Amino acid sequence: MEIKENTFIVTGGASGLGKAVVENLLREGGNAAIFDLADEQGQALAEQLGNAAIYCRTDVADEDSVENGVNKTMEAFGAIHGVINCAGIGIPAKVVGKKGPMPLDKFTKTIQVNLVGTFNVTRLAAARMMEIP
Repeated sequence: MEIKENTFIVTGGASGLGKAVVENLLREGGNAAIFDLADEQGQALAEQLGNAAIYCRTDVADEDSVENGVNKTMEAFGAIHGVINCAGIGIPAKVVGKKGPMPLDKFTKTIQVNLVGTFNVTRLAAARMMEIP
């Protein structure tokens, strides 16, 4: 995949693996849309990187939030050429502990972000990628 002069959405791009991916993309001449919920880190990173990066506050599991991020990416760069999904959570809990079974909502939240969120961003970005001539 050609990185130079292409634009990529990076979920979880404000820290950790996602941040490293964003920095690598820009080092290779690409653009990055940082999708994250860590406003302070995401905005600071985008400002540090200059015109080749934008921060979009995005909840990957929320359709409207992702659509808004995709729209901002298109407005800023005119196209999307790829998605790199790094957003993910892991809620530390035992399946069964001293207080009984782990609350189902903890597991459900993990699935929403890690599985549904990945699919959600990929499908909405792919729809816009199909518009590239």
